[in-house]
Amino acid sequence: MPKEYEALVAALKLTSVPFAEYGWKTRPEGAYGVVSLEFEAGTLSGGDAKADRAWEGSVDLFYPKLSDRTDLIDEIEETLAEICGDAWELNSTQYETASGLFHVEWAFQCLDEPEADADADHDAV
Repeated sequence: MPKEYEALVAALKLTSVPFAEYGWKTRPEGAYGVVSLEFEAGTLSGGDAKADRAWEGSVDLFYPKLSDRTDLIDEIEETLAEICGDAWELNSTQYETASGLFHVEWAFQCLDEPEADADADHDAV
């Protein structure tokens, strides 16, 4: 698991919004979020191996009260910026009639940095 993704999950869980990875068995009352790592977005190869990889994922925020929109969105975007820098974007905003919730989705990218030990072993050869 990319360390940057793990840091994002930990930071989102420290916000005022309850967050889970990939989904909830039973969704919480009020606002809640889901964070998911979805696919490999790009790679850099070297020495017959992947030297560096980028991953893409999403953060989904669900909330019932339109009046909470600004504070909740600001808090999540501040967290994304803190961990992912500028490697994120707002993907969509919508109202889901079936659930009665507003839904905001962001896409983000994070890096999977190569292990320091792998570099040390390569240098020793």
